[in-house]
Amino acid sequence: MNAPFSLRQGNILLLAEPDSFSGAYIKRSLEMFGVPVIVPEGPPEAALASLDPAEWLSVSACIAVDLGRAWLDNLSAQQREIPFVFVGADPVDWFAGPYSWLCPPFAAFQVVELLGDMVAAATRSIQAGLDFAAEG
Repeated sequence: MNAPFSLRQGNILLLAEPDSFSGAYIKRSLEMFGVPVIVPEGPPEAALASLDPAEWLSVSACIAVDLGRAWLDNLSAQQREIPFVFVGADPVDWFAGPYSWLCPPFAAFQVVELLGDMVAAATRSIQAGLDFAAEG
């Protein structure tokens, strides 16, 4: 089965506790659709710290499972530019950025559709910026 959307840079980064059922379900769901998934070992904070800037260049989007909004403070500016899907409870407040929330229960195809829409929107934004720069 082919990936249902074109990945801008390559991989989906999955950050979840090692024993997370939702994390394992999402990983299997994406892999069933042919989407490459990176799952660093250890708790999300350690996993995030273990990735160097070059590794972030291979990431098209990130899924953070059961991590609250305060967790965003751990992200650098470069990391905040990619689409993020937070899986868990509804946010109290909405905030700017390429972010979305996926609240259980959800089906495998919903994970893939949401990521596909977000990656496509990010790709269109990047292309529009490149087109504008080329005109100027």
